[in-house]
Amino acid sequence: MKKKRIKLKTEVYYYLAIIIILIIGASWGIKKYQQYQYQKTNEYKLTEAGYSLENSQMLIKELTDQDISYILAKPMDDNILNLMKEKYFLKENFQEYYEYHLANKKVALTDVVAIINCHIDNEYYSLDLKTDMTKNYAILVNKYYQMPQDYIPEDLVSVKMDYAWGEYGSIKVRQIVMDKFLDMWNAAQAEGIYLMISSAFRSYAEQEIVYNNYKENQGEAYANKIAAKPGYSEHQTGLAIDIFSKTNTNRNTFQDSDAAKWLVNNAYKYGFILRYPADKVNLTGYNYESWHYRYVGEEIAAYIQKNQITFDEYYAYFLNK
Repeated sequence: MKKKRIKLKTEVYYYLAIIIILIIGASWGIKKYQQYQYQKTNEYKLTEAGYSLENSQMLIKELTDQDISYILAKPMDDNILNLMKEKYFLKENFQEYYEYHLANKKVALTDVVAIINCHIDNEYYSLDLKTDMTKNYAILVNKYYQMPQDYIPEDLVSVKMDYAWGEYGSIKVRQIVMDKFLDMWNAAQAEGIYLMISSAFRSYAEQEIVYNNYKENQGEAYANKIAAKPGYSEHQTGLAIDIFSKTNTNRNTFQDSDAAKWLVNNAYKYGFILRYPADKVNLTGYNYESWHYRYVGEEIAAYIQKNQITFDEYYAYFLNK
């Protein structure tokens, strides 16, 4: 009986030992398999490439698998992470940003993001993007976004000669622009400034005449800096106005006038923005025009004023969906 118990006990230990060995073997195998599987993940590959675990996880969260493969094909670079921290970074433009950065390393990353967002890495008029007319007064028209040739706003109104030069009916704007301009005019008048509109809506055909005159007299390069090709002019929207004052109508000196300074500090309150600022020529594609204002609405104008960006930048980040 005693021998049977000893034998049984021995067998139990034997089987327990086998079970333990199997468990250990299975655990080791599972661990090895998990390790093998983990080594196939982007997280592992990124950490092996030199990125911290935290940064690897951020890259995986924010970018596509295609973008991660693109990163892994490059040497580890902190500027990849710095690009993603830029305020107006757009995920869909990531590879374009980085390629542009590699080719233009002296350009600040903030400017890289702005350049790509605004398509400035392309030749003017080369993309032929269609203006999204459903965005109403927030539509974008520039040297890449083209309006329909036959577009004429349905709510155009004539500007009274108290506020514009020329014959009555010769200068027209959209109704909302007229209403907001009058509010702005009254506010400026209360401070002794008399604003006047010199130009507003121009049809496709009228813009064609303006552009061709510049082109014929001073060459295409000059024309492209100072005027838009027909179909690419904000004036066709009925939302853009050229503003001077009764005491200064000179394009060369208006920027130093009290009226120009007042507009810079106050126009946004009424939904207008200085469309072509002096320090944004590289993004707008136009020389500085201290007189050219565009109605975009109070909310958008306030944001642009506070953050000192162009409408092109705002549109790319907030509206181009």
